[in-house]
Amino acid sequence: MDFELSEEEKAHRKEFFDVCKELEKKRPPSFVGIEAIFEVDECWQFHLDCAREFGKRGWLALAWPPQYGGSGTMMDKVLFAEARGYHGIPGVDIFGVQMLAPTALQAASEEIKQEFLPPIARGEVMWCELWSEPNAGSDLATLSTTAIKKGDEYIINGQKTWNTGAHRGDWGFGVFKTDPAGRKHHNMTFILLDMKTPGVTVRPIPYIDGEAPFDEVYFDDVHVPAKNIVGQENEGWSVVNLLAGFERSGMTEIMATLRELEELVEFCNETKRNGKPLSKDPLVRNRVAELACELEAAKAIAYRIADLQNRDEMALMDASAAKIFYSELGKRFAFVATDIAGPFGQVKQSRWAPMQGALEKKFQECFVTIISMGTNEIQRNIISWYGLGLPRMK
Repeated sequence: MDFELSEEEKAHRKEFFDVCKELEKKRPPSFVGIEAIFEVDECWQFHLDCAREFGKRGWLALAWPPQYGGSGTMMDKVLFAEARGYHGIPGVDIFGVQMLAPTALQAASEEIKQEFLPPIARGEVMWCELWSEPNAGSDLATLSTTAIKKGDEYIINGQKTWNTGAHRGDWGFGVFKTDPAGRKHHNMTFILLDMKTPGVTVRPIPYIDGEAPFDEVYFDDVHVPAKNIVGQENEGWSVVNLLAGFERSGMTEIMATLRELEELVEFCNETKRNGKPLSKDPLVRNRVAELACELEAAKAIAYRIADLQNRDEMALMDASAAKIFYSELGKRFAFVATDIAGPFGQVKQSRWAPMQGALEKKFQECFVTIISMGTNEIQRNIISWYGLGLPRMK
């Protein structure tokens, strides 16, 4: 691919960065860590305000077909992600905008598209993902929550768990077993449901630090209109695989880490140990330089993913490779940065906390991306099976 941006792309990138730079001035001080959106009321409100602003500009529908209000290209979408990541701006619903919308565009009926896409594009409706279950995580095909069709409705019973921000979501999408007697991978359906539907109960799952961005969701005879499906009945597994390939460039996370790297460099320049700045320590310099090189590689991978998507050539293994690289880089950054910061890197809510306590939060959160969206072990299997053609173990 040609890594040089066109003049039009450069102009779009500048506009994205200019707007996000202004929004950063309004970001609440409590907005520390990727999950603050779901934890703190003022951070959630900031997220909603940014979503409305982006919706007005048409930026939540980048790379959508024009008939659904879309404009721009997949590269514009990645450039927008760059700006948001660098300036730490929310406003893009990871479930509605990044997952459901592109999936619906390819697999949903026209009725579903017309009903659900416009509110997503305007930033008016927030979504959550109803995926994992207590006994069905990365091996999602073993799920047991049922959605039995009766007349023009599905009646859902069961439990989902590790649902990010389910307590904030207006609507949810998930896969449910619609044919209990059917064969694996051909017995589940992708269903959309209003989270305020009677019979839906959301309970928080607290972290060890007391925060609870994840939830478990219980379904007790929840009635959902039968028309609220994406794809075909009992063929939800194909929709799951379709969704898994979207928005895996990781550019938002990469640029957020780049901004944190700049702050880490500033910390090293300003902090002295044994009478010398940390930046003069050759071991520190080497470790920081290695992170900087890896971040440049991650950006190149993200641009490549965007280019492949623009040409409709991205394979499932490409998304898996990108996800593995940027998620494990995030973990390495958290470990190295906390190590360089020393004991103060474990402090938050204190004048002694470097980078406003971001390192302590990043250290605790860094494992999440390695597990979420399919564990990296699963991603490596996808690369092996679909990318390299290696045989499955029997």
